[in-house]
Amino acid sequence: MKEILIIALLAATLVGAWFLISSTTVSNTGQGEGVALSERDQVSAYEMNQLVELYDDTPMQPHLPNHKVLMLDDGTGMFLHFNAGYGNEQTLNWIGTLVPGSFCKADQERVIEKYGSGFIHFHKANTPGTDPTAGHGGVGGEEGYWFRHIAVRNIEQGDPAESGGMAFPWGPISPGVDHNFMPTTPPEC
Repeated sequence: MKEILIIALLAATLVGAWFLISSTTVSNTGQGEGVALSERDQVSAYEMNQLVELYDDTPMQPHLPNHKVLMLDDGTGMFLHFNAGYGNEQTLNWIGTLVPGSFCKADQERVIEKYGSGFIHFHKANTPGTDPTAGHGGVGGEEGYWFRHIAVRNIEQGDPAESGGMAFPWGPISPGVDHNFMPTTPPEC
């Protein structure tokens, strides 16, 4: 757990620095919509790219688009959730934690008790086919990961341009734990 907190603090610090230097959408080249970055900002963009390179694990198949994942030794992980695949023009919307488990109410309660609130979205570890959205929720007892999404910025309700084409029917999003991010209600198992 201490390792998760240290990595989360590092990620939050770098993400915070990234957003302080940029008020535009930024690509992996460190350039934003025709805006030249200062030398200091170029260093921060380079550091963000290094952080993103660390997040190269793929615990779910098929890989979740717009996500960069870092798995930790204890089987939990951390992720960065962009509005587009990294390397394109993108904006970071959420950071978060994922914890292995099964799609059962008792297991969700176990995760919340051990790691805190906000683990309301479940994704199967292996989804047949190529559509990663088919992995949301599932049949009781399936193995996968419980996700906690932490918004890093304000996002207007239903703004597909801010979300890579996905509208947010649950309302405007403010920085902090997003207790409404695509909940998947698990069955009793």
